[in-house]
Amino acid sequence: MPERKEKDLPDFKYADDQTPYAKEGQEVLQLLKNKGTEEEVQKVIDSVHEQASGLGVADVLIPSTDIYMSAILSVGSKSLSHVLSTIDRCKDRLLAVGPQSEAARRQVISAVMDFWVDHPGNAVNIVDKLLNYGIISPMNVIEWALQDHIDHGRSLASGPVHELVASTMAKVTSRLRDIVTQRNSVSVPFDQRQQIDEMLPRERQSARDMYTAIDEAVGTVAAGIQDEMIERYDDGSNERALITLWGKRWAVAWRRKSAVEEAVVGEAAIGPLEEPPAPVEDAAPAQELGMDVADEIA
Repeated sequence: MPERKEKDLPDFKYADDQTPYAKEGQEVLQLLKNKGTEEEVQKVIDSVHEQASGLGVADVLIPSTDIYMSAILSVGSKSLSHVLSTIDRCKDRLLAVGPQSEAARRQVISAVMDFWVDHPGNAVNIVDKLLNYGIISPMNVIEWALQDHIDHGRSLASGPVHELVASTMAKVTSRLRDIVTQRNSVSVPFDQRQQIDEMLPRERQSARDMYTAIDEAVGTVAAGIQDEMIERYDDGSNERALITLWGKRWAVAWRRKSAVEEAVVGEAAIGPLEEPPAPVEDAAPAQELGMDVADEIA
């Protein structure tokens, strides 16, 4: 058990003057603590971008996003309610990152996982809240866990990585099932059901894309052909065999999950949207039709 796990609050990495952009990180932290203006924060962010560009960094939003998110986490580190309050106050800047850089968007996840590395349950919980805010997307989580940080397949044996992927996909499948339920509910007006039916293929394809991304990532590990796995474990070590086994287990589990969801929300499972039956007009009273006609209807 490392001593840092006993600390009440994690360290703010930019407090170390040896960390790149330490001065700017400390300035952003103080601005957030003191509720500085957006103009003041932007001035520091611009300085980070200028330095990063001078150092040849391809995406200058990555270091600035890491600084900003790390400062948010430090300010809100006392409790989940504190960090959610801070995220809510700063979410506009975080939301603006997404359309500009998917890599910077994934850096938000990295900042969370790095800050709470000794308490990964907190990290997973915060990532889940960031999904709710729309600051990151479900695909960002899959790519972060199974592409950016797969670590030659080792991440498949990580509990927090599995929890990240599983909780994210549970959120995706729950939303898709809710959409199908609303589409098929006779209590929902038909024009609204038509609108839901139009969006269903996009939502379904989005979920399929995520299952495909998972399958491709773990499939290469299962086959032992994930990038650099062959070179790294060419000595026939037991580690390679164990990692390959983890890849096979993930592949089996997620292919089954994908098949289950296809059986529940796929085109074959729910069929085309049917229009409600036309209203039936009430038959005229017998006294108006005459007894012979009334008897015939009966």
